[in-house]
This record gives sequence, C-alpha cells and structure tokens, in this order.
Amino acid sequence: MATSAPAGTTHPSGARAGRASRRTWSVAAFAAAWWQLVVLGVLYVACVRTVAGQDAENALHEQALAERGGVGGLLGRVLALVDRLEPPHLVLGVVAVGTLGLLRGRPGRALAGTAVAAVSLGMTEVLKLRLLERPDLSERYGEMANSLPSGHTSAVLGLALGACVAAPRLLRAPLALVGAAAATAMGAFVVLEGWHRVSDVLASALVCSIVLCCVLGLPTRGARRRGAVAALAVLVPAACAAVLAAVYLLGASTPAAALAAGAVAGLTVLLGTRAVPREVRPGR
Repeated sequence: MATSAPAGTTHPSGARAGRASRRTWSVAAFAAAWWQLVVLGVLYVACVRTVAGQDAENALHEQALAERGGVGGLLGRVLALVDRLEPPHLVLGVVAVGTLGLLRGRPGRALAGTAVAAVSLGMTEVLKLRLLERPDLSERYGEMANSLPSGHTSAVLGLALGACVAAPRLLRAPLALVGAAAATAMGAFVVLEGWHRVSDVLASALVCSIVLCCVLGLPTRGARRRGAVAALAVLVPAACAAVLAAVYLLGASTPAAALAAGAVAGLTVLLGTRAVPREVRPGR
C-alpha cells in the first residue's frame, strides 16, 4: 500500500537538486569575481603601465587640478566633509552595517554585509599601497604615488553594498538609491577635485563588485538570481570600457569625465543590490 511522506520531509532528489543549484550559483558568483579581476588587471595595465595611458590620464588630472574648487554651493560644502574622514569614521560605518543585520535577527546577513564593507576598503588599500605602483613612464610628469583604486570611492561603495546586503527587503531599494547617489557623487568629486584619476574610480567599482561576488558565492539562504550576477559581471566592466573610450579617445571634458566615472560607481551599487539573493521569508 502506498504511503505518503510525513509533512515537512524533504525528498532526497529535491535535496540533491537544491545542493546542485547552490553549487551552480557559487561557481557563477566566483567566476564573475575572477572575470572582473582580469578586467581590473587590464584596466591597471592600460592606464598605468603604458605611456599612452599615463599621458592621457595625467593630462586630464592636471586639468582637474587647475580647475579644482569648481564644486560650490550646498553640494560643495557637503562634499568638502569627505576631507575630514578618518579611519574611525569608516569603522563606525562598518559597525553600523553589521548592527543593521543583527537588529533584525539575521547574523548571517550581518556578517556578509560587514564583510562586503570591510573587505572592499581593505582590498583597495592593499592594492593601492602595497601591490600596485605607478612607474614614471612618460618622463613628463615626474614620479607620482600610486592612486589606483580610490579609497574614498571604495569606502562609499562598500558601505552602500554592505548595507544593502544586511538590510531587510523593504529597505533595500531605498538604500540602493541613496547609496548609488552617494557613490556617484563621491566618484565624480574625487576626479573633479584632482584627488584621483578616472581609472582610480573605475577600479574601485571593480574591486567592490569583485568582493560582493565573492561574498555572494558563499553558502547562504535565499532565492538566488544568476541573471543578476551575470549582469553585474558584464555591465560594470562594459561601463568601465565605455567611460575610458569616451574620456581618452573622444576627449570628454573634465566635468563630463568625472560624472561618467561617478556614474559607474552608482551603477555598481544598483546592479550589486539586485544581485543580492531574496530572503526566503520577508525581511523584518
């Protein structure tokens, strides 16, 4: 006589299918991270390790330095506050991201969001200060310290993405919009003020996207979106390539170049937030 399985029992084939789906998701997420790491390497070589790249970047950088201070009004006063940012402020931001997840009883999401925020900034500083260098190739500008990636841009990007990972479902969209606006403003500001070159901001977007993909590749509960991860891995590098072409091949002005670089940072927040798995239960 046929009997039915007890309520709540998971069929073995269903469990295997679930494990296979999770493995496929992890492979896709880590593959997206590796692909963007390759793009980051190409970006660094093209813009920093070639004479043509250095000449193009430094020419725009000098123009920005000559025109610096052009951001005025309320926006200028608000963005001027970034000059006062210190490591303790960033630590507080990372703690706030983790606290957001813990307050809603999601320690896994709290840890994941904290990792995105902290590792994004940490990876940026290691790359900029330890692993990458900016050799004097053009003999026109003298030796310069490496500035790729941009720490300020990575800080805003990492905190925005980390908050969206830790936040409940209903808050994720508003946080993504605010984070995208903040990342766009920061990316544009550091170029306009001559703090960073365009490639520095683009590299920050790639770094934060890489970190997010690695975190998303770890085991987690939730409805996964492989298409969203693929979109993140394709559209962020494509946007970086488009900005470099517009700035250095078509000769975009400094304000246009700054806004375009910042827009890539904002796009990374929006695409990254969309790639975060939906929770099985509605967020609290």
